[in-house]
Amino acid sequence: MSDDDALQRKHAGHPHLRRTLLAGAAALSLLVTVLAGGAMGIYYWTQNQIRYIPDVPASGSSPGVNPDIGGPCLRHACNYLLLGSDSRAGLTKEEQQVFGTDQHIGGVFRSDTIIVVHVEPGEKKAVFLSFPRDLWVDIPGHGFNRINAAFEGGIEGGGAQLVARTITSITGLRINHSLFVDLAGFQSVVDALGGVDMCVPYPMQDPLTQLDIKAGCQHFDGRTALAYVRTRHQPCDLIPDFARISRQQQFLRAVMAKMLSPSELIHLPSLVPAVLKSVRVDRGLNPAELAYLAGQLNGVNAGNVDFRVVPSTPAGITVNGQYLSIVRMVEPEADELFTRLRDGHPLGDVGLTQEQTPPSPAVIKVGVYDRSSAGMAPRVYTTLTEGGFDTSIPVQDIAALGPSPVKGSAILYKGSAADGKAMADVVHGYLSNLPEVPVKKGVLADVSIAVVIGSHYRLPPPSTSGPVNCS
Repeated sequence: MSDDDALQRKHAGHPHLRRTLLAGAAALSLLVTVLAGGAMGIYYWTQNQIRYIPDVPASGSSPGVNPDIGGPCLRHACNYLLLGSDSRAGLTKEEQQVFGTDQHIGGVFRSDTIIVVHVEPGEKKAVFLSFPRDLWVDIPGHGFNRINAAFEGGIEGGGAQLVARTITSITGLRINHSLFVDLAGFQSVVDALGGVDMCVPYPMQDPLTQLDIKAGCQHFDGRTALAYVRTRHQPCDLIPDFARISRQQQFLRAVMAKMLSPSELIHLPSLVPAVLKSVRVDRGLNPAELAYLAGQLNGVNAGNVDFRVVPSTPAGITVNGQYLSIVRMVEPEADELFTRLRDGHPLGDVGLTQEQTPPSPAVIKVGVYDRSSAGMAPRVYTTLTEGGFDTSIPVQDIAALGPSPVKGSAILYKGSAADGKAMADVVHGYLSNLPEVPVKKGVLADVSIAVVIGSHYRLPPPSTSGPVNCS
């Protein structure tokens, strides 16, 4: 029996029990996207360009030996740990005046973004699984704590390896490779990619992250993108870190749509070295391994990229007389999600949405249907794509819906689906002048939401205030 088989058997049917700074994961996820879209670009990478994560062994093991992590990818799947740190290293003096220095945040290393990217090359699929920063877990050799605490040793002190072992312990997923980025690295990656076009439903300000953007469609440079994926103090953020994960997924979906478009793919080889300078990877992730991965994923499309969150709920716990705000995994949903990932089975609806948080645009598959709109349907499609929705199905004629259940323009949602109305509400934030109409089961076979655009429809003007309804 292989190590992976033993690991999966160990976890079968066995349930187990800090700030999510989303910048890091965004940058690292961009790197995976670059790999997926530009296989030939890998060959421009040279050994001396790659910045490696120091190989720090687990306590009691030999150097270079971490029995529970690392190793080549299996033929059917590979798991990448994406770590983003709020380290201020590399920021300019002006930026440190805004964000503070490492000493200002306590001098403790924190990985405020933890995402596992599970790829199945043969199926041309990838799943981005986010772990809330405050998830209460058993850290191997250290006892129970927030999952963020596993990184306190930092990159130089084995933090990446300990996070990987922790993930493996609670999910049964072997982490094959790790990637790491800090704040300065994130900004550099976004700027190297030429920025990202984003559409947001209402103006957003946050003095803590220096976010100040208008509503509507606009261009995000690295600094603006960093502020956007870090903010967690917006109207309707009932559980701030959950809402931040949602916006991070949205940002990544918009980036993927850009990078996987035909007009961008030809530029990817020249971008790879610039991206590489901003991240650090484990020593096993060498040029040959990267080239193999890129070749296997060449041809993946945005519709085969899935975003999930470990099913969890806010809670509180008293430790040594001190109250701690934490997040606990929701059982058995979390174990079901981990099992399906390990076994390569469809994920269903597990981990799509988060408690008291609107669905992320990234998990909403929208189809745009043209009813003699005279070019308006493609404009709506672009708005939703840059809004971070899954628009992997191109604009279609209204006939593709079959007998249309409505006249004119509307947002159609599955009335029988648990999150159908919630998803329609998110789309309505971008198309506020369209009615939301429930339809019967079976009408929307390939999408979660259908947007029908008729001949008299016009996009609404950008909002000048925050969301009207936070219910």
